[in-house]
Amino acid sequence: MRIDEAADAAVVRLMREADLPAIVEIDAISSGRRRPRYFELMLQRAITQPALDVSLVAETDGRVSGFLVASLYYGEYGLAEPSASIDAIGVSPEHRNKGVGTAMIRQLLLNLGALRIDSIRTEVEWSDFDLLAFLHHAGFRPSRRMCLERRVDPTEQL
Repeated sequence: MRIDEAADAAVVRLMREADLPAIVEIDAISSGRRRPRYFELMLQRAITQPALDVSLVAETDGRVSGFLVASLYYGEYGLAEPSASIDAIGVSPEHRNKGVGTAMIRQLLLNLGALRIDSIRTEVEWSDFDLLAFLHHAGFRPSRRMCLERRVDPTEQL
């Protein structure tokens, strides 16, 4: 089976509250840490602010096989710029490299296009080569913007 055929076999739909246990489990396997509170907050936001949420799950054979947490933004720093952000993505180990991630990205792009969103961003751990390769295959490229960070130490002199 080609990846595109497998992607067509996955059913992609909007995320629901009942998906939380499967999402937490897939994420724990992928990341090596359990983050149930993070995903509870993401689902709570999806329920209370549905106009800003476009999170998805993929189902294969009636079970959650992947998830994609995404958010909408309509500008930052005083600039009107309709965009989206992928905040988290994961595919269960038995469904990786079978088109599930591709199916979720494909559906996300369709949904964002219908909402007239111009761009989508995400951040990736520099050493997560599998995810970097997947996102590259999905058409993501380095941004013109640079992500900066600083350690928080109030005692440090500026």
